[in-house]
Amino acid sequence: MVKLNISDEILAEIGKIVVIHSLVEESLASIIGTIISLKTRHELGQVVTAELSFRQLISTLNSLLILCLGKEHECTIDFERIKKLLYDAEVQRNQVAHSLWAKHDESGSQVVLRIKTTAKEKVGLRREFTKLDIVEIRKITASVADAYLALCIFELRFQKDDPAMNEQLDSYQANL
Repeated sequence: MVKLNISDEILAEIGKIVVIHSLVEESLASIIGTIISLKTRHELGQVVTAELSFRQLISTLNSLLILCLGKEHECTIDFERIKKLLYDAEVQRNQVAHSLWAKHDESGSQVVLRIKTTAKEKVGLRREFTKLDIVEIRKITASVADAYLALCIFELRFQKDDPAMNEQLDSYQANL
């Protein structure tokens, strides 16, 4: 077993952020699949979404909502609000998942150093060092979890027998 010099509590929070963000991606793909599968073969949605990036999943779902339901539909309007949460969750998840983590020597075990290395064409090599404690990392976890909760509630509209939603999707699909 590998022993890291970062507390298990902090490592668990980093893991939660990555796992919850994966659930967000799966929910986006599921909603897209429901809309495009014509209520028959969910695999069709999986084929379409399997290779899409996170931003492409959001863009595809947004475009489908506008196409199938219209810009003024409450689902489309609600997704505009949720998109902001999703983009913020992605930024925070990327900062966590694509960083190097180390124990901060001058602090207790509840403080870590996040090291982010970038090499951009215009600025060259840069290293960013950020001290984070368990409370700050838990705020990131909560933010990603809030985005997932909002998306789960949104996704329920496409899973339950909602006659109005089914009628609108059926109407769109009949015109294909």
